[in-house]
Amino acid sequence: MEKIYPLMSLPLILLLLFSCSIDALEENLNIEGEHGYNFRESKAAWDQLKKKNGNSYEYTILEQSWTGHGSETTLLVEKGKVKGRYYIAFLISDEDGSKTITDSYEEILKKDIGKHEPGAPPFTMDDLYKSCISEFLIADPDTNEVYFETDEVGIMILCGFVPIGCQDDCYRGIRISNFSWR
Repeated sequence: MEKIYPLMSLPLILLLLFSCSIDALEENLNIEGEHGYNFRESKAAWDQLKKKNGNSYEYTILEQSWTGHGSETTLLVEKGKVKGRYYIAFLISDEDGSKTITDSYEEILKKDIGKHEPGAPPFTMDDLYKSCISEFLIADPDTNEVYFETDEVGIMILCGFVPIGCQDDCYRGIRISNFSWR
């Protein structure tokens, strides 16, 4: 009989953990950036805009450290499929702010897309919205600063979090520095 109690309490513990993460997700889904869109509104705007524009666009993911190292990965998407990936790594000068390219590649053949390890993965914006909600907006707002931002028409440009109290290079998430329709 003693072994039954731990088994009986397992569903209750799982329900408690699941409901806490649901509450955190619900709170984070309502975060609005300066343009007034939350995640749901942004996703709805995205779905309309991609249809209107033939689901063809390009965007750049920026990764940058306080040390001056960084990278940009530009992805070209045509009719919902990644058709190209371009990467540059750089170092920003402390003296004049200029960028020195330290590495680069381009992937334009279907068989090569995603072949190189550095840089953002070859994701479409739909993939990024899925990552946003499943990896970043689930962060506990009691222990993390959670961010969600869009451009002026509602397209997501930032989704992530920073653990409270973290000092350097703590942001985890998506940062789109440039987006345009093709």
